[in-house]
Amino acid sequence: MGSPIRSLNMATTTTLRPEPSGPTELPHTQSQSARDLDIYVAGRPSEERVLDLLAFALATEAGHPTTPDGIERSRQAAAAALSDHAFRYLHNSIDRIRREAAAEQLAKLSRPPGFGTILLANLVALALAGGLAAWLALHPATLAGLAGLPRRLTHVLCTDCRAFRRL
Repeated sequence: MGSPIRSLNMATTTTLRPEPSGPTELPHTQSQSARDLDIYVAGRPSEERVLDLLAFALATEAGHPTTPDGIERSRQAAAAALSDHAFRYLHNSIDRIRREAAAEQLAKLSRPPGFGTILLANLVALALAGGLAAWLALHPATLAGLAGLPRRLTHVLCTDCRAFRRL
């Protein structure tokens, strides 16, 4: 007898509770046969099989006729769809690879210093600066020597000291 899906008795679907807003029966659409698929792949190289299968699927979905012009339009639509898919796939792959590389680089970095470490470093720096200031205050000769250092350096570096003093 055959498959119940392909039998003529199952050509329409009737809902159990018909709604007033929609149709109560859905028409059965005839699908294209395997012979129509042969039209799409006949005489074509095996490298274009995916393109031909997608063209057949798009033509079947849209209900395009199997004329040479319809087949060519389906192939062009399939080529555009494959190109768009390839571009999106490449873009998504690049984005995924970039995210993985960034995560790998972040994993290699050491942990930054915390608040306590930075606070302690600032306190040590303040203590060193305070110690240096106290030492200079307790040793005025060192402070005076440091104050005269620029003049002595200028005297040593200047080749004509008289010309420098006139300025």
